[in-house]
Amino acid sequence: MHKPLKAGRAALLSVVLLFALAGPASATPVVLAKAKPWHFWLAPVLGLSFVGLLFMMLLGYVVKVVMLKYGVKVGRKTT
Repeated sequence: MHKPLKAGRAALLSVVLLFALAGPASATPVVLAKAKPWHFWLAPVLGLSFVGLLFMMLLGYVVKVVMLKYGVKVGRKTT
């Protein structure tokens, strides 16, 4: 019987694969060009975007699920 993959394990697996497959370019045996390509700036932008997205998802989970579980209300106060 096939067991579904839990969300925490899927997230951990994706982070492990990200770090395992995102090795430096010098680790490849074939170097195509010595000069920096025009898209050298793309990796930091994508990396920081990924980290920011993970942070926002964690913050959203805490606000929408954990805080409501313990009775903490977030939002506008009615007068």
